[in-house]
Amino acid sequence: MLHPASFFKIINHTRDDGKSSVKTAAYIARTSYRDERVGRRYRAGKKAGLLSHELINWSGTEEELWNAAEFAEKKGNARVARELRPGLPADLPVDMQIRLVRGYSLWLRDRYGVAVQADIHAPRFLDEKTQKLHEKGQLGLGWDEYLEALFDPKQTNLNFHVHMLLTTREVCPETGKFGGKTRILDGSSTGPQEFLEMRREWEKRTNALLKEIGSHVRIDLRSYDAMAAAGDAPHGLQAQEHMGPKLHARSRKRLAETGEDDTPAGKRRRAQRESNNTLWEAWEVERARCREEAREEAARIASEREAERKEKADAEKRRLRGVKTAEEAEAAVAAANQFDSLRLGPELAAALAWASGEPDETSSSPGYSSPVDLEIWVPPSRPQPEPLLEPKVQRVRRKGPPQR
Repeated sequence: MLHPASFFKIINHTRDDGKSSVKTAAYIARTSYRDERVGRRYRAGKKAGLLSHELINWSGTEEELWNAAEFAEKKGNARVARELRPGLPADLPVDMQIRLVRGYSLWLRDRYGVAVQADIHAPRFLDEKTQKLHEKGQLGLGWDEYLEALFDPKQTNLNFHVHMLLTTREVCPETGKFGGKTRILDGSSTGPQEFLEMRREWEKRTNALLKEIGSHVRIDLRSYDAMAAAGDAPHGLQAQEHMGPKLHARSRKRLAETGEDDTPAGKRRRAQRESNNTLWEAWEVERARCREEAREEAARIASEREAERKEKADAEKRRLRGVKTAEEAEAAVAAANQFDSLRLGPELAAALAWASGEPDETSSSPGYSSPVDLEIWVPPSRPQPEPLLEPKVQRVRRKGPPQR
């Protein structure tokens, strides 16, 4: 089964769609900014739910950054910002979530030269009245009590997530000047590969922190088709239909009134979830059966090879016991698989002792008169190589040509 935080959304904000980077920045920062280009102030409707706020690669204020980003674009259909919206595992405490987001934002700065505003948002409370108080900042809880409530699956949906707003141009943090467009992200040939690299980097960093806390779950940002092709998921999984704010609000209202989301969108999503869960359960049962069969097959092969080895060893013993001359013994030792050396002497004596089942008294391997403590045992030092001879340079004074 996939981790619930296995999602990573990339959104392009363009003027064609009526988007403003100043408005988006104000919303995700839970504050108000004035857009000087259009002479309008944008205010966030929610006051609470902001767990972390950072600005990377910019020395001024957020309002100055996004106003500069707006004035840097002249076209009416310009792309003014790019937003990344990945999920954050509820397995990670808030301080580790902040560490993850900060490290990833710095990676974006180093790779693309952009400025980044990163804001971590809290999950939504299941109770609508509590959620309204939460949006107004009127819960009246201390920080520790607030965090405890956020991580309680009985109180919230555990949907921790982060909004990372990126400039579409390279930014010089010292001078505040905007450079060229990040064409590597806009190009049809390079953009998809870079977005894939973004997802891989986020997946790698998130899974590293999950491993650090001892969690066995991992996020996977590949598509269902890619996972199925690699053998990591069943075929036929369906991506759930995306619901916007209005459909989500309608679903929550019906859920509060009737205890069930019976809206058309809710019914479709429920059917998709049930279908996916059925496929996952059947696939996991089949995978467990295949693994058990593979283990049994491996054990059978190992048993057959061990029996074959013992049979060959017994045949070699019988052959060595029947030798009458030194030449026959040497030939038998050469044909045996139990010895590496073909020289006579201690090796031949060891072979004959092995064949007769007697202990080898000619072995030169040193024994130990007492147990060896591996923690304090010091291996014998290896012989040092002979020092290389340093070349000596002897200067020879040559006589110049005879003077005329």
